[in-house]
Amino acid sequence: MSTTQEIDSINKLGIIAGGGNLPAYLLSVCKEKGITAYIVALKDQCSTELIEDHPEKQTLWTELGTAGKIIDYFHDNNVTDLVLIGSVKRPTFSQLKLDVKGMQIISQIGLNAMGDNGLLKAVRKILEKEGFAVRALQDFCDELLMPHGTLGKFAPEKSDKANINLGIRTSQKIGAMDIGQSVIVQDSSVIGVEDIEGTDALIKQCASLLKPDIDGGILIKTCKPQQDMALDLPTIGVDTIQNAYNAGIKGIVLHAGHTFLVDPKNIAEYANKYKMFIIGIDIPITSE
Repeated sequence: MSTTQEIDSINKLGIIAGGGNLPAYLLSVCKEKGITAYIVALKDQCSTELIEDHPEKQTLWTELGTAGKIIDYFHDNNVTDLVLIGSVKRPTFSQLKLDVKGMQIISQIGLNAMGDNGLLKAVRKILEKEGFAVRALQDFCDELLMPHGTLGKFAPEKSDKANINLGIRTSQKIGAMDIGQSVIVQDSSVIGVEDIEGTDALIKQCASLLKPDIDGGILIKTCKPQQDMALDLPTIGVDTIQNAYNAGIKGIVLHAGHTFLVDPKNIAEYANKYKMFIIGIDIPITSE
């Protein structure tokens, strides 16, 4: 059976939801497709307002460390297909409220022994051992993926090519080391690289470092070379566009076909308003 046939046959979907708007968008897609969604909303991560209309009996609010509770919830509701979606701030060990299963998992994989991609892959293996199939968000809503080419009215200038190429090389290098996905470049120099704090934190950190008397900086965000395509693809929303503009960034380069746009229409409108270019570039990757 092909992936498309498998997705079309799904009538129940489990969603483990972190922060951002994507969980709510996936819920709306499930409603349109007639899929019954059972959502595990992670406390202090998932937004209450975004899922407040979802049926209470199909919603479980719990902490990140309650693995046994989460697994039992899906098993009890005969859910076998899962999507992990939304941003998750990695907690310290003292912040985790672990149940017995959560403690077993942490002892197996460690909390800080690997980067985000490695940790998510380990979690995926555990879920698959429990009988779940982990699906990719784009299997349900590929219209959110950044296309090849420009989004909006503006495009990079020829003089931006060297900075863009430098940014792509650097973002792929830090991605291969499972450090982050984004870098900011200006004037043939890397101004900053993303770490565990994320892209918006990188933008704010670089705001005072960008030189206002020369061409604006460029934000480059790409998928890690070893990225699991079902987990943690790069994502940007309107907030990222606003933060980039306020920091003095002139344009954003995204990994075409491997980056989610939260509300593409509004992103394009804000880019036009700020006279900022957003472009999707094809970059070969080797997923595992």
